[in-house]
Amino acid sequence: MHSAIVIDDSGSHSSVQDTVQMLSDVKSFADIIVVSRRASPDSFPQGIWITAESLVDGLSQATAVAASKRVLIVNTTLAFSFTDLSKLVAEIENRSVLEHVIVTPTADDVATDMPEISPESIVQSLNRFDIWPLLCVSTSRYALSVVQSDKVESVTEMILHALIHSIADGDTVHSSNLISPLIHPAALETISTLSAAAKARSLQLAVDKMNIEELFPNHNWASFSQESAAAAYHSLAALFLRFQDSEIAAQCLSCSERLEDSPRYFALQGLIQYAQGETLGAVANLVSSLQAYEARKKNDGTHYLNFAPQDFDTIKARMAEGLEALNKRDNVRALASFSDAVFNFDSFYRDYGVADTAAPKLKQ
Repeated sequence: MHSAIVIDDSGSHSSVQDTVQMLSDVKSFADIIVVSRRASPDSFPQGIWITAESLVDGLSQATAVAASKRVLIVNTTLAFSFTDLSKLVAEIENRSVLEHVIVTPTADDVATDMPEISPESIVQSLNRFDIWPLLCVSTSRYALSVVQSDKVESVTEMILHALIHSIADGDTVHSSNLISPLIHPAALETISTLSAAAKARSLQLAVDKMNIEELFPNHNWASFSQESAAAAYHSLAALFLRFQDSEIAAQCLSCSERLEDSPRYFALQGLIQYAQGETLGAVANLVSSLQAYEARKKNDGTHYLNFAPQDFDTIKARMAEGLEALNKRDNVRALASFSDAVFNFDSFYRDYGVADTAAPKLKQ
């Protein structure tokens, strides 16, 4: 049996009451708790109504008083059909408390893309997805209770942190298409979009709770353990940099320094320096990166990663432009040219989004 927690995100008492009524009709919940920033209406006849300063605070309070170990969180912006919740309850009641289920909603007649949440996928999911439609989730009271609610900015982030804690403990997270409640696209974007800061906190939680080998299982750990670890830390540094946390990015990069003398190390060091206002130092590191990439064009078998650019003419042109800019003491243009050369040498920076966010744009 689940406790149901209703998140009042619709701004309408009628939507709350409709959702509560549908849940009550199922008759399979130990209790029903409404979390809202508004006072309870006089006509609210059933369940517990928690009025809180924020929905995050309210969800934390609801978790503390929930009667069941298992919790179904339902957002009032979702529109369910008459039998949806009965079908969902029939599915989740057979699940263990160690299994968590996310219902995939539909917006504009299209099922939303649901990020995969597992140790081996969470880094790439945070890389690829801004919208996390965690609007109808079966999880556990324990998972929600261990989240530091004062360090998250939204209910979506709080639920994601709960699920990250869970997969770190060995639990599983499944996406369900058994039902597909409707949501307006604007509401989906408003409620479910994670900010850069929220993604940085979520990534840091995953890194703190799981081993680096779990997060990057496709690296060649058996034959190139140190280079694989360095590549993993480079990926994390790139993401933290993209998520505008240059301090944590620098810490990840520092972990990689003793593992491998990589061209990515110098490039990321330069981009971090640029983010911290050290343009001249950033230029020097981008130049060092290009020199290291040049030395690694041919893989002699001693390295896990191979760097073979397809358009070396563009790289040479950008390098020449960078040197010309340096001679004119235009450090920002030099950095833009050298960084663009690096980005053409290695798709890594585009794959992790730093090519578009962490360097000055080259003006033609």
